[in-house]
Parts: sequence; C-alpha cells; structure tokens
Amino acid sequence: MSDINGTEPTTTEEPPPVVDPEPDPDPDPGPSTEPPLQPEPYTFQPYMWYSATCACATNTCPNYNIVQEVPMMYSNNGTNVVIYCGVCSKRATILSAALLSPQPPEE
Repeated sequence: MSDINGTEPTTTEEPPPVVDPEPDPDPDPGPSTEPPLQPEPYTFQPYMWYSATCACATNTCPNYNIVQEVPMMYSNNGTNVVIYCGVCSKRATILSAALLSPQPPEE
C-alpha cells in the first residue's frame, strides 16, 4: 500500500541477524597414519621393578600411539620384558623405563 505521494511506507524493523550455523564436530579421523613411536634403547636389570611408559604399535587399535604410564613393571630375567595393550591385547612398545627406588618388598 502506498501513501499519498506514491511511495511505500518504511518500517523501522531490522532484519534478524545472520547466525552462523554450529560447526560440525570433527568426524572420526580413523586410524592414524603416523609412524609408531620409537623407543629409546634400554637395558633392564634382572629381577627388578620399574615404572614405564608404553604405546600400542598396532595401527588399528584405538590406543595406537597413545602414551600410557605403567606404574609397576617387573623385569623378569631382564631380557624378556613385555607389556601388552589392554585394548587389543597386542604387544605395546616400551618407550621409557625407570628403576623404582626403593624396590617394593618381597612377599
């Protein structure tokens, strides 16, 4: 509807603000393509307790390349020291180890 002068009436309402849509959360990246973490060479003393860090090297495991702490690990004879991943049950790579001092008492 126009006024007497033939112009359209104006309104003081402003258009609603443009709202950016929420960004989509990152999709699951899938298995990592990064190479597995490389351990530092370490020689274990036999029959001693250590604290260690390890990472699963199985590229299909959800724990792949995630560094985890192992508060107590026994060295057995010093040559066959193994940690297994709690998710995929495969061998994990020992990244570092520290001799516990003092050693826990023998039972």
